[in-house]
Amino acid sequence: MRHVLPLLFLLLAGCSRISELTPEALQAAQAQWEKSGPASYRMVVETSGDRMEASKYEVVVKEKEIVKLERNGSPLKPEAGGNSYTVEGLFHTMDQEIDLKGKPQLLGAPPGYASYPMASFDASNGHLLQFKRSVGGAKNSIEIDVREFEPLSP
Repeated sequence: MRHVLPLLFLLLAGCSRISELTPEALQAAQAQWEKSGPASYRMVVETSGDRMEASKYEVVVKEKEIVKLERNGSPLKPEAGGNSYTVEGLFHTMDQEIDLKGKPQLLGAPPGYASYPMASFDASNGHLLQFKRSVGGAKNSIEIDVREFEPLSP
């Protein structure tokens, strides 16, 4: 079973164009965002996982400031963790996941098991498209899917 999970994850990755999340891939996505990302956009992000309630976030950013944030249709204040659902906030989350890959025990992995973070980014502007993480030997998976991304006029 220990070797089945990585093989299953690789199979899924091959079918969905999602690949291993590496520092280099994240840096390239962030550079693309800095170069081509809009200052104003609307984004819908869905999250799910073994240890969290499935949620749908809608965020509207105008001139790099959050002007609307909803979780499952209810308004949230950006100070209540809403920055996590901006493009920059998701980059920060991906950076944390890269750090956790080197410390799988913090995610509940038994000795000898690993964390498997996978991600895909938009080629035109670098925003996150999809993230999946599984942890060998533990039920601590997470998925983040950017379902909608729409640049807005300033």
